[in-house]
Amino acid sequence: MEIDILSLFPDYFASPLQATILGRAIKQGVLSVRSRDIREFGLGKWKQVDDAPYGGEGMLLMAEPVVQAIRNIKKEGTRVVYLSPQGQLLSAKKCRELSQCSHLILLCGHYEGIDERALAVEVDEEISIGDYVLTNGCAAALVLIDALARFIPGVLGNQESAECDSLEDGLLKGPHYTRPRVFEGAQVPEVLLCGDHQKIADWRGQVSLERTKERRPDLYLQYFYGNSNDLHVREGQTEIKEGALQAFSIILEVQDLRKARRFYSRVFGQELGDGDRLLVLGKTSLYLQQTNERRGATKVFLGLETEEAVARFLKRWEMLGGRLGESGAGNLLLRQVFDLDGHIWVISCVQK
Repeated sequence: MEIDILSLFPDYFASPLQATILGRAIKQGVLSVRSRDIREFGLGKWKQVDDAPYGGEGMLLMAEPVVQAIRNIKKEGTRVVYLSPQGQLLSAKKCRELSQCSHLILLCGHYEGIDERALAVEVDEEISIGDYVLTNGCAAALVLIDALARFIPGVLGNQESAECDSLEDGLLKGPHYTRPRVFEGAQVPEVLLCGDHQKIADWRGQVSLERTKERRPDLYLQYFYGNSNDLHVREGQTEIKEGALQAFSIILEVQDLRKARRFYSRVFGQELGDGDRLLVLGKTSLYLQQTNERRGATKVFLGLETEEAVARFLKRWEMLGGRLGESGAGNLLLRQVFDLDGHIWVISCVQK
């Protein structure tokens, strides 16, 4: 695979591309990475590449030098990627996709960015490595190269490690342990010592699911709905199969049953039935249970069909006394909200 990096600081990449796994892959000829200076295509005697933007502040990379730099090295089958905070969030799936390309051009942003006309005519897609801003796009280019290189055969000593790493199936990895069996009183889980590979695999899968649900609810929700046709997930003793939420029951402990009944019946637009049961979505049942000593907040995931439905739901939730949290990251429209007892609902829009 060939990768060309276009930036204003070509020397930035020298050390990282000579060290570790990337350096070894380049030496072995599995991967080819070249760093090129956009200034080589600058205008005039002084090789100008930037200018003041119309109607704004700071400086902007000009369209002509950027376009000329790309066209100078572009060939049939080349994919041009602009590293930008406005782009699609980088994922393992995207890295795997890009690793199949024979030639990539990575365009690094500088200053306030790049003239939009250059992006319109030469860039195939924009990619972001996170919801934050860097001083330039060079670090982002290195992140992308490192992440996608793992999927190129021959880069890793053991290709299976790339297939088994966190996020490859949409979930975070569980914990790892090595010798000694006991460290400062903490023991290695017995299941890892039993020698039964199926039991170990089942344990790892369950821990992976629980860890993702706790630490990255956005990924959990995406996995939950993305695999709804063949999902076999255990929530306690409940197995969720085809249709995901269709036969799922939610039990919420509340301190004021009457108040909670009124809140949820109005949120979902229906009355609670016998045994304080409410149908939330499809065949999903919501039960309210009064208690004076609630064990903790429950987290519930709810998917709605359209952005308009999500907006209406959130407005109704807030009007009835619920609290809105922050939006989540990713491709799904995600919003975390809190009910009157502090239980957490993660509301999403699943675009089919």
